[in-house]
Amino acid sequence: MSSTNFEVIDFHVHPLKLLSKTLLMEELDFCNVKKCVLLAIDVDHRILDKKDVKSKMVKILFDSGHWGLWAIEHIKCTLQLAKITNEEVASLMNSCPSRLIGIGSINVFFGENYVREKIEEIKKLGLKGVKIIPTLQFFDPIEKMEELRLIFDFCEKYRKLVLIHTGCDPGPWEDPRLSDNARPSRFKQIISEFPDVYVVLAHAGSYSIKFPGIWLEEALEICRKHDNVWIDIAAVSYLIFKRKFIRKIREKLGIDRVLFGSDYPVIAGKAIKDSINDVVSSKEISGEETEQILRLNALEILKHIK
Repeated sequence: MSSTNFEVIDFHVHPLKLLSKTLLMEELDFCNVKKCVLLAIDVDHRILDKKDVKSKMVKILFDSGHWGLWAIEHIKCTLQLAKITNEEVASLMNSCPSRLIGIGSINVFFGENYVREKIEEIKKLGLKGVKIIPTLQFFDPIEKMEELRLIFDFCEKYRKLVLIHTGCDPGPWEDPRLSDNARPSRFKQIISEFPDVYVVLAHAGSYSIKFPGIWLEEALEICRKHDNVWIDIAAVSYLIFKRKFIRKIREKLGIDRVLFGSDYPVIAGKAIKDSINDVVSSKEISGEETEQILRLNALEILKHIK
């Protein structure tokens, strides 16, 4: 069956500056995406000028044998291209509020005062939650627990969503040593402290070209213990059509907390329809489960978000 026969809610889209609103809306129309979650990314390339951050990056990249000392400047450029402000996401959301759902972002690297300022910004803009991405934001969740508590407390009070990047990331972050802070287990403590905050573990702890499904077990274990925690399959739609992965999801979680996400337009050569087709063509799930993943599960979690 064609992917366009299904109404879809895409829970993971990046409105990059290179992606015009017209192109975005045309892609959503083409793929029958009725609602779309747009994610801000609060990153700052200047963090790499800090001695401790730069030293760690250089050592790991050099040891890996894949990146020379010039890599830092390349990473800075990547971060500049990846940055999406809360204001930009809010502007898009307000242009089509019945279809576009905006999630803000806060870089906890910069400390408690910065987090408080960004919380007020997100509140004022009317965004529906907070995205955290420890890889590109260069922070250890354990060391930044107080900052995370501020975010979770805000989301609990105002019924906002927390979406956490888990797994590796493209480019240098394919080395798990640079993505260790994005292991789902690093967020166990903060999640357990806030059982009423809805949390999505983006990429299901599984994104990795070298080690597919790298931390899926950790993500599923957190979901098993906390019924307020969900996963999305952005950039890891293979979890739905590869038997060894879908079996793990069935055993530990079930299908009803799995959200469709495309990661559009970040994955090179892959449009939203390709990710939808990965789900639709899977022989490991039923037609009812396909609809759950593509739309119904998202409708359920969105009931709880303001």
